[in-house]
Order: sequence, then structure tokens, then C-alpha cells
Amino acid sequence: MKIKRVAILTSGGDAPGMNSAIFGAFSECQKNNIQLYGVLNGYDGLIDNKFIELDYQLFNGRINRGGSILKSGRSKRFLKSNYIKIAIDNLKENKIDALIIIGGDGSLKGAMKLRDNGVKLICLPGTIDNDLNFSYTIGFDTATNNIVNAIDNIMDSLSAFNYGATIKIMGNKCTDLLDTVAKAVHTDLLVKEKDFDLPNLVKRIKLQNDGNHLPPVILVLENTVDTEDLATTLQNKCKTQFRPHILGYIQRGGAPSAFDRRYGLSAGSCAVESIINNEYGFAIGMVGENLEKKEIENCFKF
Repeated sequence: MKIKRVAILTSGGDAPGMNSAIFGAFSECQKNNIQLYGVLNGYDGLIDNKFIELDYQLFNGRINRGGSILKSGRSKRFLKSNYIKIAIDNLKENKIDALIIIGGDGSLKGAMKLRDNGVKLICLPGTIDNDLNFSYTIGFDTATNNIVNAIDNIMDSLSAFNYGATIKIMGNKCTDLLDTVAKAVHTDLLVKEKDFDLPNLVKRIKLQNDGNHLPPVILVLENTVDTEDLATTLQNKCKTQFRPHILGYIQRGGAPSAFDRRYGLSAGSCAVESIINNEYGFAIGMVGENLEKKEIENCFKF
């Protein structure tokens, strides 16, 4: 079947490099005389029939920006079968031959519902959490660099007073961001669970202080403990000043790294190449240094 019209959307949390992936798909479509349509606002856009034809003007000055030029979102409606049917009907109405979905674990679960109802699609892993079964997801490298830079800046100031810091790190249930950042900022003081071993953490902080080490940096996985409460507790028990920090969307924002730009561009292009070859129903992501295809069911870590 000759492919004439492809649609693409971004879903879930935004990830730096999503725009590069969209442009990679757009460029490959241009080479093969295929019209690429963007779906605004993720799965909600499928339901609300928000399709726009992409052109070079849309990308002007925005390819290497963070976020998503198509906007993203988490759709509660898409959990219901009647809305999935509406989305499929809209794809048919717009004569879309295949769909590219960029997102994390929730987005891929939504993609399986479309696939199981006959929609031809390909997924690209876009999430800073790195919580899919690939070596790296689009956005992970940028977020890692963002966090490391932020911590370096924080500790430049706090070290002048020999203060410690409790810093909350994104990642949902996945510790990849926290673990990678920890190595880069040279700390092994990590809180990954709600019921972490507080006495052991206090003991290790005191040992560092006794050895005249650098001020302690405690990295806290989101959805575990409150950084402000932890800072107060450690301050009382360790007799050291602590300052709490929540980096928030600083982690997800900003221009994508060179790695994420190349990754997104290559993955987007590869998705269209697969569609042209009538290959569907899987995800394409980085394994080691190469792009590989995986069944969607095999992409989940949790």
C-alpha cells in the first residue's frame, strides 16, 4: 500500500528531543512525498480531531527547543473504550495511513489499545525518566545534564557555608536519573524509598563530616519523602545545616543535548522508513549505540 498520510503526536511528560524526533519524521516524509500531520495535545487531540498539516514554517527556530511544538498531555478520556473508538474514527476521517507516538510508559500502553484495534503505528520512547526497556529514552541525557548543572550551582553556594542539601530528583518509580546524577556529582547519599534507613544515612553523613569531606548532597527520588522534612530531620540529628531543593521542571526544560537531538532525529526518520516498508506495531529506541525495534509489550521496566 502506498503511504500518503502519516500522523504524529507527543504524549505524557514532555522530553527534550521530542521536537527533533518530529522533525526527523517530517524530513523523511518530505523525501518520500508523504504528508505528515501533527496531532495537538496528545491523545486528547486524537479524540478532539485536532490535526494540523506540518510544514517547515512550524519548525522555524523551534527544532532545537525543549518541550513539544505539538503540545503534550495525559488523557484520562483515553482510558475509556468509547473515546478510543472516537480517536480511531478521526484517524480514518483524516485518511491517516499510520501513526507515530512519542512518549513514555503510559503513552505506549495507550498505543497498544490503538494497535489492538487495527491502527498501524510505531512508538518512540520519549521520557526523561528512562523507565522503558531501552538503554536511553529521548530526553534522559538532557535531563541528566540539567540536574547535574543545577546541583553544581547549588553546591557552589552552599559549600561557602558548608551547608548540606536535600535535592528531589524526578524519575517516577525509576531510579535511573537519580543513580546517573549521583555518580556525576560524586554522592552515594541516596533516598529511593519512603521507608529508607534513616539511622544509616545519618551515620554516613556524620562519618563524612568527621573526615572533613565536602558538604553532603542527599538525592531524593520523587514520590518518596519530603525534602524539607528530611532537611530538618538531618539538621537536628547531624548538627549540620541543610537546605531543601525541588528542581521541578528545570529538569525537563531547556534545549536538548547534542545526543538527544541526534537520537530524536534518527528515531523519527527510522519510524517513517519502517512505515514505508509496511512495518508496524513496535517501538524504536536506543539499545547500546544503535536503534532497535522492540515489541511494545517488551518495552516496560515496571
